[in-house]
Amino acid sequence: MLSSVILTSAWWLMCMAWFAVVQKPLFALFNRRLTARPVGWRDVVAVYSHGTVSDAVMASYLAMPVLIVATLCTLVPAIGIHGVMTGLNIILALALGLLVTADTVLYSFWKFKIDSSVFAYLHSLRGATASVSGGYLAAATGAWLAVSATFFAAVQWVTGLVIRIAPFPDTSLPWWGYMAVILTFAVAGAVLFLTTRGLGIRPRNPSVVYFSSNQFLNHWALNPGFQMIYSLTTREDFGDTFRYYPEAERAAALDGLFPVAGTPLRHLLRTDRPNVLIVIWESFGAGFSSATGGKEGVTPHFDTLAREGVIFTRCTAGSFRTDRGLVNILGGYPAQPTTSIIRHTRKLPGLPALARTLHDNGYTTMAIHGGDLSIMHKNDYYLASGHDTLVSQSDMPSSDASCKWGVHDGPMMERTLREMRRLTREGKEPWLVTLQTLSSHEPFDVPYSRLDDRVDNAFAYTDHCLGELTASLREEGLWDNLLLVVVADHSLNLPRPVTDYSDHSHIPLLLTGGAVKEHAVIDTLMSQTDIAATLLGQLGIGHEDFPFSRDVLADTYLRPFGLHIFQNGIMVSDATGHTSYDTQLDRIIEGDDDPARIRIMKSILQTIYSDLDRR
Repeated sequence: MLSSVILTSAWWLMCMAWFAVVQKPLFALFNRRLTARPVGWRDVVAVYSHGTVSDAVMASYLAMPVLIVATLCTLVPAIGIHGVMTGLNIILALALGLLVTADTVLYSFWKFKIDSSVFAYLHSLRGATASVSGGYLAAATGAWLAVSATFFAAVQWVTGLVIRIAPFPDTSLPWWGYMAVILTFAVAGAVLFLTTRGLGIRPRNPSVVYFSSNQFLNHWALNPGFQMIYSLTTREDFGDTFRYYPEAERAAALDGLFPVAGTPLRHLLRTDRPNVLIVIWESFGAGFSSATGGKEGVTPHFDTLAREGVIFTRCTAGSFRTDRGLVNILGGYPAQPTTSIIRHTRKLPGLPALARTLHDNGYTTMAIHGGDLSIMHKNDYYLASGHDTLVSQSDMPSSDASCKWGVHDGPMMERTLREMRRLTREGKEPWLVTLQTLSSHEPFDVPYSRLDDRVDNAFAYTDHCLGELTASLREEGLWDNLLLVVVADHSLNLPRPVTDYSDHSHIPLLLTGGAVKEHAVIDTLMSQTDIAATLLGQLGIGHEDFPFSRDVLADTYLRPFGLHIFQNGIMVSDATGHTSYDTQLDRIIEGDDDPARIRIMKSILQTIYSDLDRR
């Protein structure tokens, strides 16, 4: 009757061995380029010693169905332990293999451990695989099957060995045997449960693994299964998250940082009701434009526009991914280090929204994107934020040039031009059109070949399309009353370590068009979230409903700073330097150890989550 416990224990130990011998080395070898500094043997020892906790938790989760099956087969010998366990081993091997492979591969792009946010992509399988080539996808599938096979082989061997050494009963048990089995199951189940939960007041969370200022080491140590299960089973309680300070202390730390009123000191526009086109350029980091200190010759059309319009040279991306960037730009609302608010669809109508505010002030509003709007809840967000009409991949002819993400930027900018013509012709001015590009996303496969470097060439393609669009706007007279805003959703994410969040988050911001009076270079430090309030200030519309967006041209903008929020972390830069803080480690991981800046960062997080709790 102890056979079930012996099998479960042996199976659990084999899981621990597999994590140590297969999962962790695989993750480290595949992502070795992402470490911010060389890894020594002491780091490896620390990774394994700290990671044991999360491995034990995941092994216990995996062992629970084994204990249940083994107990049932003991109570009902006719079921047949070997066949049932073989089926269970196959299922668990495929599931765990997929999780481990996905975590290992996606980490090179995302730079954070896999969690429930991955399911935002699964509304569309096409979108879920859009970043990779067919060959890469085939290789990943082969890796998944190979990883699964190693786990299956290990646990199947253990299963067979235990069945031979401690055979399960082949006849019915006496009454006291049934009671003993049930009692044994209860005790063993309690042990597994306590291993997953821990003995503290609150259940274990991934932070129990974190030990280093080098994020790569923490992520190497953290078991992906534990991270995934934790993210799936934890309800986001905004009101109880990041409660660092009493209310008075929090308010004092942020005094004057987020003014919601003020008078613009500079008036950039010829009119207060221009038509507005916002181009949200996929992954457009400052390094691709000479106007912001980047490469020469990659984006010549944008650089020319920057010499004509108003270029903001020190704009900080609010976060690292499109779902966060959309809310940063169009809502003036900061990202969150533990989640993406765009996933919490019931909260979306309560968020501040530029399109909704302009709609209330007489604007016709439209959002255009060449991809699938179901990915990342974009459809929900665009509609909830006040866009009257949406145009997406499904509205475009199948003959248009496309990539795995959807229709390329060329056809989408042609469609944008047609929509602007129509809105103007039908007397629906002023209008706001938001265009989200996609061609400069990996795998950077574009119908254009001006530059040898495929990444640079993808940005050159979008720039080429932008140049053709602006030329047509000028020719047709649509340029004269137009305010064109060009900004990145975030900087470029590539398989390389982020060693300086202040540099990585640097993005261009350009205001141009016939509605702009004259060329200007504005070097004021600002955040992506400030775009909404700054635009509203130029249009003579108040931004009282935008508590985190600041008019950077107003007389109340007295404490400039940049804000960037990444997975489990926040970065603030100001005139004296920058600091990056890890919320799970509760320590500085980069930049200056400035107590005042740390207090500001913690107060910002506390304020964001308190605000979200109320919405």
